[in-house]
Amino acid sequence: MEKQVIGKQYLMKQAFSQEELHEREAVCTRDDPPGCQAACPLHIDMRAVCDCAAKGNYVKAAAVIRTVTPFLHLLAKNCGGTCVKGCKLAECGDGIALKAMERACALYGGSGKVSRFMLPKKNRKMAVAGDDLFALACLWELGKKGYEVFWYTACGSMEEILVGWGLTEEEIRGELTAFQGLRIEKERREVLLRDDLPGFLDGKDGGCISPAAGWTALPDGFYTAEIRESAEWILADAKHAALLAERYVQGVHGEPEKGPVESRLFVTMDGVEGSRALAAVDSVTKESATAEAARCIQCQCLECVKGCVYLQHYRRNPRAAIREIYNNMSIVMGNHMANGMINACDECGQCQTACPNGFDYPDVCRIAKHTMVETKKMPPSAHEFALLDQEFSNGEAFFAKAAPGYDQCRYLFFPGCQAGAVSPDTVEAAYADLRARLTGGVGLVLGCCGAISKWAAREDLSAKAMEQFVSAWERMGRPAVICACPTCKQVFSEHTDMEVVGIWDILLSLGWERRGSGTVAVHDACSARGDARTQEGIRAFAEALGYRVEEASLSGDLSPCCGYGGLVKYANPEVSRKKAEFAAGRTKQKLLTYCMACRDQFSRAGKDTCHILELAYGVEPGPVPGLSERRANRLKLKQKLLRDVWKESFEVDTMAAIDYAKGVEAQMETRMILKSDVAGVLKAYEASGEAVYDEETGWLSAGARFGNVTFWVKFTEDGGVYTVRGAYSHRMTVE
Repeated sequence: MEKQVIGKQYLMKQAFSQEELHEREAVCTRDDPPGCQAACPLHIDMRAVCDCAAKGNYVKAAAVIRTVTPFLHLLAKNCGGTCVKGCKLAECGDGIALKAMERACALYGGSGKVSRFMLPKKNRKMAVAGDDLFALACLWELGKKGYEVFWYTACGSMEEILVGWGLTEEEIRGELTAFQGLRIEKERREVLLRDDLPGFLDGKDGGCISPAAGWTALPDGFYTAEIRESAEWILADAKHAALLAERYVQGVHGEPEKGPVESRLFVTMDGVEGSRALAAVDSVTKESATAEAARCIQCQCLECVKGCVYLQHYRRNPRAAIREIYNNMSIVMGNHMANGMINACDECGQCQTACPNGFDYPDVCRIAKHTMVETKKMPPSAHEFALLDQEFSNGEAFFAKAAPGYDQCRYLFFPGCQAGAVSPDTVEAAYADLRARLTGGVGLVLGCCGAISKWAAREDLSAKAMEQFVSAWERMGRPAVICACPTCKQVFSEHTDMEVVGIWDILLSLGWERRGSGTVAVHDACSARGDARTQEGIRAFAEALGYRVEEASLSGDLSPCCGYGGLVKYANPEVSRKKAEFAAGRTKQKLLTYCMACRDQFSRAGKDTCHILELAYGVEPGPVPGLSERRANRLKLKQKLLRDVWKESFEVDTMAAIDYAKGVEAQMETRMILKSDVAGVLKAYEASGEAVYDEETGWLSAGARFGNVTFWVKFTEDGGVYTVRGAYSHRMTVE
């Protein structure tokens, strides 16, 4: 839908409903309770208790229990230990002695007053009838929520009830501080009979009746439970009954969850060694309890976070992140603060593969990016440079020809835009080898498959790139497509009916002489995730070349992204750099890639790396090419192939003599300013003669606008030679 606001059009589009949001969130179990908490009828977070106790903070550990129930000392002496059954550590040894932890919390953190809740008073009246722990717990549950509670009892006091559970006078005083300030009025009845029901329930909005009273039929709004003996179950039943009474007066329908549940939390036990639990529960000391608490492995699911720098960087779990993204898409006016987080996801799918439930977080980012682009809430600046690079690859640098002497070919070689930019010599060597060893003619197309625009959520530009390639493919007679890039292979396989194969499979089938020796570790490309044939083929090809393959950690389908995918390199250089460093640091061996973008990223991170075709053809990886050099490499490759293979000429524009002061080229690289941009500004200066002179430095400053960007160059001129002193750009329009 469209919404008119202050003379402007603000486009609104809901990517998915709240119901779908909840369904997606439910797949992630990160926030689900651990086994001990799920097994406890009261759902006490014993994981948090152990965390505090392991640090020696028993006051805080005791507070964790008291947020659920004030009866800390009572539980410590009477808890049946249901939670122990859910301890994950019991799978490889003894589970945590959780009863000992409760005892330690009572002994070393249970003194002093119980914190009271500061809640506004409610104008509803509740009734509680009973002389037991159930009734006492119901009084606290309803009273802490601000209700005025009328307690009908045959006993003399709360103390009488707690004495029966083996508590000392000091412990009783401590437990009962939780009731101070609560609006509780006691009315003593010698006998609580059902016949008294109209007498003391009249005028009450709801309440709880002790199961010991024996009432089986209760009016609406009043709840009881079955008779229990174990303290934790009595307290859990009271909590449930009080919640039912509150929901009734609030008009909320449905039955709340009760008692133990099955934990969905996935916890891997890899690397966890079993150990023996503390035996002396009743005589636990602070030191022994602290040591016992330290045995807790703090159950949590981190499968998606282990290999994902993105989730580590933003300190998010997917469940929380998709809620943030959903809210970001719902903003009509104002800042969309999650845009940066959306663009920093490389959509590689590693987290989905690692997740035991297959949580598809990249799909949410993909949907969000498309929605934000469509509704014009995603600034184009994040991906503009990459999109212009695709335009260059499929424009000035584009090349499509059948093999010399052929109108139609049996094969078509498509190395991909990154191979020609990073290592043009490798592309030239591979094409020469394919022409020499394959019959039926091998055509060549230099360009971009459209993955860049697809990552930028520009389906229109992606479709345009695909149409351009398909047109060349059809002119060559619909040949089998040989890809040197796994992303290109994936794009063509998913969106066309072409016969697509990786060059590594072709070369392996043609046979190969051993070219080297040593050990390498293979980095699997994101686009080969789930493609066992490609992963196995790369390893087989490396072994055929004479190398031993050592598996890096997080390899195969769990391989992390290099930081280029999803255009993170342009949208968030910091995250991209961290990704490259993380992926490169998984092994001490030389890192072998089969994606040229990966090779480029790892080289920038200082890793000894090479592409498998560089290894095959003996091409020594050169210095990491800058942005300007990458474009120049594509044009030079096109020029060289036309001249050497097709005997045709192709003129490449040469720029004027321009020198760069120390540090300027690195500055331009960071700011994504090309040497052609600088040349354009200087050409505009020559035409207009307009520049600003800085008397202090003696430098000239000239600017020119190309597309959406205005570039400014600071320079000096001496004898027809320009020396660039600095460069910057902006997207402002001065009117």
